[in-house]
Amino acid sequence: MTRNEYADLYLRVSVDRPGQTAIERQEVDCRSWASEQALKVRRVHVDLGQSAYLDAGGRRQGLREALAAVSSGVVGTLVIWKLDRLSRQGIGRVGEFLRTIGAVGGRLVSVRDGLDTSDTSDRRLVEMLAEHARSESENLGLRVRSAKTYLRSTGRWIGGAPPYGLAVRNGRLEVDPATGPVVRQIADRILGGSSLTEVARWLNDTGVPSPRGVKRGVGSIAQLLRPPSVAGLLPETLRHVDGRYSGVVRPWIDPGTGEPVSVMAPGQMPLISPSEQLHIAAVFEERTKLSTYGVRRGRRSPDSEYLLTGLLRCAGCAERMSKQGNSYRCQSVRLGRDCGAPAGAYRPALDAAVVQLWMDRLDLLEDGEPLRQAVAERLAADADPDTVRRRASLQAALADERAALTVLEQDHYLRRTVDRSRFLLLHDALTRRICDLESALERVPAPVVDTRWLRDPGLRTDKWSGAGVRERRGLLKLAIDTIAVSRGRRGARFVADDRLVIGWAEPLESSATMDP
Repeated sequence: MTRNEYADLYLRVSVDRPGQTAIERQEVDCRSWASEQALKVRRVHVDLGQSAYLDAGGRRQGLREALAAVSSGVVGTLVIWKLDRLSRQGIGRVGEFLRTIGAVGGRLVSVRDGLDTSDTSDRRLVEMLAEHARSESENLGLRVRSAKTYLRSTGRWIGGAPPYGLAVRNGRLEVDPATGPVVRQIADRILGGSSLTEVARWLNDTGVPSPRGVKRGVGSIAQLLRPPSVAGLLPETLRHVDGRYSGVVRPWIDPGTGEPVSVMAPGQMPLISPSEQLHIAAVFEERTKLSTYGVRRGRRSPDSEYLLTGLLRCAGCAERMSKQGNSYRCQSVRLGRDCGAPAGAYRPALDAAVVQLWMDRLDLLEDGEPLRQAVAERLAADADPDTVRRRASLQAALADERAALTVLEQDHYLRRTVDRSRFLLLHDALTRRICDLESALERVPAPVVDTRWLRDPGLRTDKWSGAGVRERRGLLKLAIDTIAVSRGRRGARFVADDRLVIGWAEPLESSATMDP
């Protein structure tokens, strides 16, 4: 059979919820279309919980594999349920997909839209619909941010599942009578000197159920006590500059008062007090020693003597790589899991290649470049975390207010849903708010960090030479998040450009000032 007799399906949902059937419905429709066209479905590529708008760095594995199948000539047709399943980033991004597919004579079919890019008129319509999807996605994002800003300002829960031990009632948090006492006992035991291992053993021995019905582990227990909401404070997750969430959660600071905001219902006390949470954090910190450049190591865990520990990922399966003999190897193989292209590399050669790439990249750093800002942020977060958090809160609030202003202007000028008198009233209030936030931000100077060694090869070499393995790993992690290693040919020389993809650090919304 020829490639034109095969089709691959690409399916996506932004949020993967238990019991959701959206993926199944997409697949049924796509398979039905393929059957009508006498096409054999070769493979179904799926991305669960992946945004088509915030797709920085090409993190959608399913989409990458689907495009590769068409561009390599394995199949002639890529079938999607609807165009917005492919991308919401506009004509530029969709144009890239169409060029990739069209370059080898392939075609893209959108079942629900009734579009087939082998038809020239349909191709133009695809581009037009892609731009419309991007615009709608941006508008939705602006409205969501505006709504969250309002909810935060009133101390209300902004959505999502509450932490274990708490429940949402009328937009506020209350202690759950069934699980709240469990969290309180966990905190009491840790404050009383028990280790996380001892607490986990106590929970498992007494049969206290976990949210997912599995045995408790040290990591899950520590995570229970870390969210600001456990201490009754409204949380906020920082974003990267491209809009993706960073995973860094801290109390939201009201820009007007400079204070955190309670999210507890009237008359309700938090599970633990903010001071108790700080004390517990100090206990955790005491049990993990902080090395230079913010690299933590367990008190009883021997420090890894291998430079790239924790940084390496196998390009074939995204699993971590660990040291075996004189090499780094994909852990999937060691753990008995499947990997289509398990990576392995001679350790000294890989270490040397990464260090050289790191040195070369820092040589090319320019003022205002995102990577330089990311390095400065990581240094500043260690040097002055309070100032960094304060500035991040102000910047996030400023972004929200500007987003609300954009939505208001679109509602008045484009959609005509806000009359002039109300527009002027709201526009004036938002403008004053933005000016106040800008003034507050100016009053909180960015931390000054010494980054001269970044630009000076001599200082950088001295810093590297004087550091141990742990500190060197910390230096690498200032600029590198991940290193993807692809499988090489047996006996072939290691060529970094062919085998490595570096995930360079990205700045958050906060900022730091760098010494000239």
